[in-house]
Amino acid sequence: MLFIFFILAGLLSGQVFSFSITVGSRSLDATEILLIPESPVERACASNCSVTSSKITACEDVGSCLCSADTVASLLDCETCMFQYLINTNTPAPDFRAGSTPILQAYASACNATANVVLAPNQIALQLPETWDGPFVAVLPFSGALFVVIVGGMIGMSAMYIFANLL
Repeated sequence: MLFIFFILAGLLSGQVFSFSITVGSRSLDATEILLIPESPVERACASNCSVTSSKITACEDVGSCLCSADTVASLLDCETCMFQYLINTNTPAPDFRAGSTPILQAYASACNATANVVLAPNQIALQLPETWDGPFVAVLPFSGALFVVIVGGMIGMSAMYIFANLL
């Protein structure tokens, strides 16, 4: 009887300490974080992500393996590929897992909780593509600003002239 108790306790403790990634209200297994639906981003990064997926599957839900520097670097490479593809093509992500910083942060949290491995910020930071020139900032050119100031001054002077004549 005592033997059965220890077997059940061992099975249940394996479920308690399984590697689970929680993003918002979704809880994912390690093998589910790269299950992105068929899409252009998935096809563009298939080579990077298939290597990562095979590494994660080979770890068999063992936290120390899933949180090893090699596996984390491979996951970062896959997510960075998707992130850069989405930026370069200016398309929305087909799935919340594609090029996702929250996935990487949740993965780091799962490493900390399950394997007691703290990942450095640079291990989970997505990199912008080299071709990205930043968000467009509409700046008023000097000639436009000069025109606006002159017209504003004329309107202000006209308003003061009208009010002065009312008195």
